[in-house]
Amino acid sequence: MADGEGREIGAGHGEEGPAATRPAGRGAGRSIRAVQFGLGPIGQACVRELVGRAGVELVGGIDVDPEKAGRDLGEVCGLDRPLGLPVRGDAETALGELRPDVALHTTTSFLPEVAGQLELLLGAGVSVASSTEELFWPWDRDAAFCERIDAAARRGGAAVVGTGVNPGFAMDVLPLSLTGVCTRVERIVVTRTVDAGRRRLPLRRKVGAGLTEDAFAARRSAGGFGHIGLEESARALAAGLGWPVDRLEETFGPVLAERRAETPGLDVEAGRVAGIHQTVRVESRGRERLVLDLKMYVGAEGSEDRIEIDGTPPLTVRAEGGIFGDTATVAALVNAIPLVLAAPPGLRTMLDLPVPRAFGT
Repeated sequence: MADGEGREIGAGHGEEGPAATRPAGRGAGRSIRAVQFGLGPIGQACVRELVGRAGVELVGGIDVDPEKAGRDLGEVCGLDRPLGLPVRGDAETALGELRPDVALHTTTSFLPEVAGQLELLLGAGVSVASSTEELFWPWDRDAAFCERIDAAARRGGAAVVGTGVNPGFAMDVLPLSLTGVCTRVERIVVTRTVDAGRRRLPLRRKVGAGLTEDAFAARRSAGGFGHIGLEESARALAAGLGWPVDRLEETFGPVLAERRAETPGLDVEAGRVAGIHQTVRVESRGRERLVLDLKMYVGAEGSEDRIEIDGTPPLTVRAEGGIFGDTATVAALVNAIPLVLAAPPGLRTMLDLPVPRAFGT
């Protein structure tokens, strides 16, 4: 299938069939050797999930933070026992010694900041599942980056994919999968409401919780603020359905707290910013085809994920309480391990890989 700009979606499987039917590029019967690259809150949670996971051997953790390097990985990640694996600060040396098959990469949201990290991993022949939001659908944002990373992956015989809960599932892969039972699709509206007060501190800061309106406006003008990846979700959905993007409009503003809210490490005073309301609308072939509407703020009531498909048959699917993002992001990364290992070498997306499913639980 080609998207609206002629790129092949799902290309690369060739005569061997879907990636899930091929071996994962490791010795028969040997556990997958996995390394955690980046030990922030999500990276630490990935480590806790990988410990004892069937079919996976956690061989190490990598982080440049001098307060983490050299300490036991289990201690850094809040486990009740040491793992006998010191956190490594020199990634190149660590990869040469640990020889992992796959890395869970959880460092930052932006393409320019991860290019060197990905090239290092791929150059060592390590396949990568990354939480970098802009990597989920990167071509429209930075074609030169994509060519560079794809070439590095092919040279290393490895694959790299961006995934997570959003982007990576809730507002893109899930609604796209639901269209598989439709004979006709005219329009899709996806709404996601998240109580940011239940999420990790870095995410609350990312959506501006606690800021004044002026400080919020200044950070928005500077860029790199708010939820990253909503445009990527919209473009991936459009590409998966073969809809050319004639016009894409994104709106982004603050939600103000009506009352004081206390959250771990950050309190929000009444009248200050509680979070964001962000929307992307896509027009294709003369009409509005996609609406992705995200509300993420401290104190949000009625958390849910809702997908409405105007098609044949029409579908409305609702996840009451919403898909909890912190644990779902970790699950998406861990569950991508066998899929990215089986994928053809190169820069891939979740649209290229088989349907996500639980792995080694």
